[in-house]
Amino acid sequence: MRLSIITINKDNALGLERTCQSVMCQDFDDFEWLVIDGASSDNSIDIIKKYAKKITYWISEPDTGVFNAMNKGIRQAKGDYCLFLNSGDWLYSLDSLSKAFDIIRNSEEADVYYSDCMLNNNVIQKKHKEFTIDNFYLLDAICHQCSFIKRSLFYDHEFYDEKNRTSSDAIFFLKEYFIYRSKFVYINTIISVYILGGISATYKMAKQEFDEQIKNIIGVTEFNMLVKRNKNVWKPPKLSIYKIIKYLMPYGFYKLYLLFK
Repeated sequence: MRLSIITINKDNALGLERTCQSVMCQDFDDFEWLVIDGASSDNSIDIIKKYAKKITYWISEPDTGVFNAMNKGIRQAKGDYCLFLNSGDWLYSLDSLSKAFDIIRNSEEADVYYSDCMLNNNVIQKKHKEFTIDNFYLLDAICHQCSFIKRSLFYDHEFYDEKNRTSSDAIFFLKEYFIYRSKFVYINTIISVYILGGISATYKMAKQEFDEQIKNIIGVTEFNMLVKRNKNVWKPPKLSIYKIIKYLMPYGFYKLYLLFK
């Protein structure tokens, strides 16, 4: 079972460097690695060239957003499964991939293998072994940084919806599980460390997009019941200067400059 690691990047050279280092240091080598850059204006291309001997395919050209870039990577990939490890995120340990695949080899066959996720604030985000629509509604299902997705699902069903700006990965998992009945298998390990977003407005936008998709799938009546069940559970993250700075620190002050540029 061969893996395709897909890394997308735009103007995040510092984050890309960390991602590249984590891939280069793995004790597992049965993978191809694709880097899709969105015509970065910083020194991201220098970083890509630095690791070019390990990178199977890379391109730098304008794109229309995150999911357009991810779809470009899928179309170039040749592995059986895809892992989306975007710039800034990194593999949890030197043996993250070998540990994961040792477990997978002794597991039942699945369309999607997923693990717990370590957040960059050192909190482990435990994942449910069984999915419910309530978990999806609370955006507590799966992280693409911590899942191996069978590449054929994109061709047999659908690619990421590029019209959605923030939630197409979550919507993809939602449809795969509830519409296409794809098989999801939990593996008890941690694949990657996921960089938390720090801006409430973006999170709210993702929630609005995602809720519309849930409503289309289960119907308005069921959706209203879902909201009522969870009205005291979901709360948007509070925004504070401290949280923004803590989020941005792994990127350095250059990222802070880009945010307010």
